[in-house]
Amino acid sequence: MTQALGGWTAEGSVAGALGYLGLLGLVGLLERVQYRLKADEGRAWWASNGRDLINGMSLAAIGLSLWLNGLPGPSALVVAATLLLGIILFERVLLRRQGLAHPVLLALLFALAIAAPLLLDAAAVHAAMSRVAAHLTP
Repeated sequence: MTQALGGWTAEGSVAGALGYLGLLGLVGLLERVQYRLKADEGRAWWASNGRDLINGMSLAAIGLSLWLNGLPGPSALVVAATLLLGIILFERVLLRRQGLAHPVLLALLFALAIAAPLLLDAAAVHAAMSRVAAHLTP
């Protein structure tokens, strides 16, 4: 069976895994900045564009780190988008609950939790995604 999302190119290194985790932590912090910009959308015309820029940079950073760790480009993009959407949705849930202590720490822990499968067995995650993509494409 051919790999619909490309072949697995390499096993990740410890430095690559630490870089990936560091970028996920940065994305978690950038999402907090994004929600501060959301409050400014009514006053500043650029706030909405700033939020889009933060999301684009976050997607590119996660995708690049995954690509450098061995995932092929299409697979890295799909995983990065899925991780970013998960982080954004978690942040929105946190913001609706005003009484939570340490929301930044909770957001970072969530980002690390959803990143764990890729750190433990990225080749298996890629193989599963390729099987799904193979069934979705003619």
